[in-house]
Amino acid sequence: MKLFKEKINELDEVNKEFLAETLNGSALLHEVLSTFVDDKLKIESLEGVIKVEKRCDELKEKYVQVLYRDKRALPFLVEDRYNILMMIDTVNDKMEFFSRFLGVYPFKIYKEIKDEFRNLYRACSLAVEELVNCATLIETDFDGAYKKTFEIEERKREARTAKFNLLGKVYKMKDDPTKVYLTSKLVTYMYDIVSWAEEVSDYLRGLIIKYPSR
Repeated sequence: MKLFKEKINELDEVNKEFLAETLNGSALLHEVLSTFVDDKLKIESLEGVIKVEKRCDELKEKYVQVLYRDKRALPFLVEDRYNILMMIDTVNDKMEFFSRFLGVYPFKIYKEIKDEFRNLYRACSLAVEELVNCATLIETDFDGAYKKTFEIEERKREARTAKFNLLGKVYKMKDDPTKVYLTSKLVTYMYDIVSWAEEVSDYLRGLIIKYPSR
């Protein structure tokens, strides 16, 4: 019993730090996009997102080591916990990839799409924030976590609407084809973050259904 409690406590601490770093990365990305839309890209925040992904990788390895140290200490939850960790880590990977792409994007954003672009990155930021909240709640409050999955689903709907509104305008631009193409990729890569966050929330909802007594 003592080993079980020690392991749970250690996992909980690493998990909290991992989720906090993920939330930090999302906040930095939101700041990056806010400055990008205002034509004042904040490079320090861009680099911060990349550093967060590296830190999350370190925490991920630490979590996995603790998780598999003694599988008997966590009956029926080992694989599920591992999957949650890896799926949320993919959110960090996607944010890092987007940040690197934005770092080499050679243009200013079209003024005609700034409002929809803001709608998209706000939905992205909220989706990641709500996913972190959901992953935290699932440890103690299944009802709260279950409700949160539907909020994330709504963020995806908002992001999808913004994405297609954006692309509808971008594809009609009579401009340098390279800028049109790269701008469309910028939109798509950001939407991918929201879409994956919703995929993770679907998985968490499935766990709640799988273990209704917890």
